[in-house]
Amino acid sequence: MQILPPLAATGIGSTPFLDSHAAARLILDNLTEMPFWPQLPQKGFLEDMVPQGAGGLPLMRLDSEQRLVRLDERADREEGLTDFYEAVLQLDLDRFGLSPDEASGFYALLEELPASGGGGPEYVKGQIVGPITFATIVKGADGKAILFDQELTQAVTQGLALKAAWQAAKIRETGRRAIIFFDEPSLSGFGSAFMPISREEVIRLLTETITSARQAGPICFGIHCCGNTDWSMLLETPIDILSFESYEYFATLKLYVKALKDFLARGGYLAWGLVPTSPTAPIETEAALWQRFESQIRELADLGMDERLVLSQSLLTPACGLGYLSPEQARTAIVTLASLSQRGKTWLASL
Repeated sequence: MQILPPLAATGIGSTPFLDSHAAARLILDNLTEMPFWPQLPQKGFLEDMVPQGAGGLPLMRLDSEQRLVRLDERADREEGLTDFYEAVLQLDLDRFGLSPDEASGFYALLEELPASGGGGPEYVKGQIVGPITFATIVKGADGKAILFDQELTQAVTQGLALKAAWQAAKIRETGRRAIIFFDEPSLSGFGSAFMPISREEVIRLLTETITSARQAGPICFGIHCCGNTDWSMLLETPIDILSFESYEYFATLKLYVKALKDFLARGGYLAWGLVPTSPTAPIETEAALWQRFESQIRELADLGMDERLVLSQSLLTPACGLGYLSPEQARTAIVTLASLSQRGKTWLASL
């Protein structure tokens, strides 16, 4: 695993901004060690998480009027899958790239980065919808999620792997190291009737996606889930970073002490979602958020985990994307996050 800057701050994905370059500069000015490229869904449907994942995948149809990605029942399935797997076998990353219309924030951030060798961050974080969430959200004409279609779900894992690899390759071209998160909000429903998938299948699909992506070059991978799930399940995949909403779900994460210890022992990082991102969440001061983080770290220490090790292998993020906040609330969240990162570094240095 790579050694990441301890307690660096980064973001999850969505933002409420319309100006991609202004958003990129805000992020670069504040999240200086590990900036992320901002998704700008308010600019249009194509900038949403699921449409961003659809390009290059077989048999997908974008319905801009309904703001949905659907299975294209009119397409020739055999021909579409054959063409798709030819591209996969050839590692044709360009087929799976994001266009400026789909990800204006990605292009803006790379353009705003200082020239290679001119300073700036060593790491840049990107993100793409995770295979399980994509296969849960996209449905056929019968209303059934393509997660029920094993052949299509397998194709989704391969396609999203190469979309992640394309992002990472573009980041590496700037002289930076790439961190890519698979965003898996649907896993907060794991174990319910709405997600009929086994623990073993989740681990297999995520492992295959990550392993396939790494065939195209070095990538540091994280999985983000903004709800409660079986955290030990995610910790069994070959991720480098587990991103969780610590503001709401720390109590459930700490139930998996052995899995957490094993994950940290192999060099894994925890990305703590400290800053609330729900517009209806109570307004918290920076001091209150810091006090909550301190108490959570000490709870892990009380469970036998080394406090210095946990801090050394932690990153800080918002609880989820900032897209549901107002632009001013999102700016405040980013600035607060940067300040919390500095507090964390001071604490670590004192140990």
